[in-house]
Amino acid sequence: MRRLVLLALTGCADHASAERGLDALLQVEGAQFRPGVFPADEGGPAATALSTRHSSILTGRLDEELRGVLAPEAHAAVIGIEGAPGAWIVPAGVADFDTPGQPTARAVFGVADDFPPGPFTLVLAASDADGRFGAPATTQLVADVEPPPAGTLVIGLVWDGAADLDLHVVDPLGGEAWSDKPNTLPPPVPGEPVDPEEYSRHGILDHDGNKDCRRDGRPNEHVIWTVPPPAGEYVVRVDARSLCGDASAAWYVAAYRDGELVAAARGLSTPEDVLHPHGAGAGVLALRFTQ
Repeated sequence: MRRLVLLALTGCADHASAERGLDALLQVEGAQFRPGVFPADEGGPAATALSTRHSSILTGRLDEELRGVLAPEAHAAVIGIEGAPGAWIVPAGVADFDTPGQPTARAVFGVADDFPPGPFTLVLAASDADGRFGAPATTQLVADVEPPPAGTLVIGLVWDGAADLDLHVVDPLGGEAWSDKPNTLPPPVPGEPVDPEEYSRHGILDHDGNKDCRRDGRPNEHVIWTVPPPAGEYVVRVDARSLCGDASAAWYVAAYRDGELVAAARGLSTPEDVLHPHGAGAGVLALRFTQ
């Protein structure tokens, strides 16, 4: 993939820079780059809301829309990623019909090819005519190299390297899916007839990534419901079967309900994790969420 390309904004000088920000992990179309740390709250106008069109975005693409709502005295806004250097300046626009009297900030953004996949926090702060920034608004997103598979509920594990990791998902009914039992369907009661369609009504593991250290191009695993999933708490674990020669394995898990992000987390598997038992209930806790 090529790196993202942006256009320079003129006429907006809240701590603007001659730097073009072409190497920044975050890119914003038509915006002016602002180097350094994200501005602190200096008592200026607050950013009261921040939303995006999707909660999961693909790395290397400049096509995601954001909308921010700002306090009435805002003249401009800056957009950044929590913990990452550099931000982008955009002008405050006219108020929308649903937020009368409050300027808006709109932009098209994306993250670079080499952005670390997984969850991250997008940050928006407003500034007044004197360049004073106020309290920011944030939203949680996930950067994916590939879009998650389709499903009513999709819980995915993605990592990089040769390690053989296993995704374990326990649903609210107590059923667990992982590589040795790729369905959350509980074991049948002895003597009772088995409905051949019941298997498809539960969470199904799509494949076993990097199985036996045979490396996939981009290792991942997903447990997928194609029908409405059961309500209640879901438990997600990551089990390190083998690091396959790697010193460690960085991973992230993400859960999507009808394509929208529900929860996400990052983690690191180490040689100590490989020593623990493997099988039902194995792995380190990555997520708990309720649907």
